[in-house]
Amino acid sequence: MKLGVFMMPLHPPDKDRTQCFEEDIELIVHADELGFTEAWIGQHCTLAWEPIPSNDVFIANVLPRTKNIRLGSGVTLIPHHHPANVALRLALLDHLSRGRINCAFGQSGVPTDWELFDLPDPKTQGLMTLEGIDMVLRIWESEAPFDLKGDYWHIKVENTNPDLEFGMLKPYQKPHPPIAMSVVKGSSMAARMAGERGYIPISTNLVAGNTVKEHWQTYCSGAEEAGCSQPDREIWRVARSIFIGETSSEAWDYALNSPFADSFTYMLTLLRSADMVHLVKRDPELPDSDVTTEYLLRESCIVGDKNECMLQISKLWDETGGFGTLLMVAHDMDDKPKWRQSMAWLANEVVPSFPSL
Repeated sequence: MKLGVFMMPLHPPDKDRTQCFEEDIELIVHADELGFTEAWIGQHCTLAWEPIPSNDVFIANVLPRTKNIRLGSGVTLIPHHHPANVALRLALLDHLSRGRINCAFGQSGVPTDWELFDLPDPKTQGLMTLEGIDMVLRIWESEAPFDLKGDYWHIKVENTNPDLEFGMLKPYQKPHPPIAMSVVKGSSMAARMAGERGYIPISTNLVAGNTVKEHWQTYCSGAEEAGCSQPDREIWRVARSIFIGETSSEAWDYALNSPFADSFTYMLTLLRSADMVHLVKRDPELPDSDVTTEYLLRESCIVGDKNECMLQISKLWDETGGFGTLLMVAHDMDDKPKWRQSMAWLANEVVPSFPSL
C-alpha cells in the first residue's frame, strides 16, 4: 500500500489565511520527507473552510520545496475555467515539475461557487465537465489548426502563420499527465467514466466503507462496458481522515474536541444544504437526524493508537477488497507536534504493515 495526501484543505474560517497556506505548504513538504508518494490539492472559491481558489498556483509554490512527491489538482473544477486555459496551465506545471504532476477533473458541489460563476444546474455542469475534459485532451494530443465545437465551448485555431512560429505548450509527460476523477456516490457517473477511460478513481473520505466498495464495482463495470481488461486495484486511491495518538483515548479526545471535529460539523452542514446527507449513511434507512458529527467521525475516520489504526485500515481493506494508495486527508495543524507525529507513525509504522497489491 502506498500513502498520499488529499488536501481540501480544511481550516477554521477565523484562522489567518496566510498562516493556513504556510501550514499547508509545511504539511506537504513534511509528507515528501516522510516518503508520501503523492498529494492532491482541492479548489473552491466561496468556502471559508476550504480557502484555496487556485490549486495550480499553490502547486507551483510547493514544487521547488519538494523533491519526490507527485502533486495533483484535486480537482480542477472544469466548469469554472475555459478548457484551453486548463490545458495550458497544467502543461506548464508539468514542465516546471519535470513530470511530477497528476490531474484530477470534476465539478463543484457548492451552490455559492455556481452563483459566483453564473453556472447552470449540476446536471448540466456534469455535461460541461465531460466536454471540457475531452477538449483538454484534444488540445494536448493534437496540433493546430483545429476546430473543436461543443455544446458549451468552441475552441478554434485556424491561422497558424508559420512566420510567427505558432505553438501551444504540450505536457512534459507523454501523451499527458495521469488523469483522475473524484468519486462520491456509490453508483457514480464519475466512477463509471473513469473506468471506461482508465482514469484514476479517488474515493472521497466522507462515505462509509460499503459505499467505497461500490465505487470500485462501478469503476469495473465502466471498464467492462468499454471493452477494457479487468482494472488493477493498484490504480485506486481511497481517502480517509486519519489521526494517530499515543493512546486511542488520547486520539479520540483530540478528534472530538478540536478543529478536526469542527471540520466534520462544517462538512455535514454543507451536505445538509445540498440535500446529500444520504450519501454518508452506511444504512440507507438511518434517519437523517442520526447523522451527526460524531457519527461521521466514527464511521468514516481512522482514529486511535497505532494498533487500533492498523485494525481500522485492515477492516477497510477487507471490506473493499484492497486498494493501491491510502490518502490521508489534510486537516488544520492546530497542534503541529501532534500532527507531525501522527504522520510519522502513519508513514513509518502503520502503512508499511500492509501489503502492496
